Amino acid sequence: MPLFSFYPCREDGSSTAFETFEQYSDDDALERAGQVLREHASAVEVVVWQGERRVGAVQRLGADA
Repeated sequence: MPLFSFYPCREDGSSTAFETFEQYSDDDALERAGQVLREHASAVEVVVWQGERRVGAVQRLGADA
């Protein structure tokens, strides 16, 4: 199963942490990003990477990240 990295980002775009999870697909990884976002109250988005490939990002509703 591929390994994905999840970076919760603040409004200024900085990220002070990351989490990694194995996921079956990009879609599963983006769904997990929503869970990570809910767990990080100071984050406005979570950016997802698989190695050097940017998979995408999930933003909090109302955020302009």
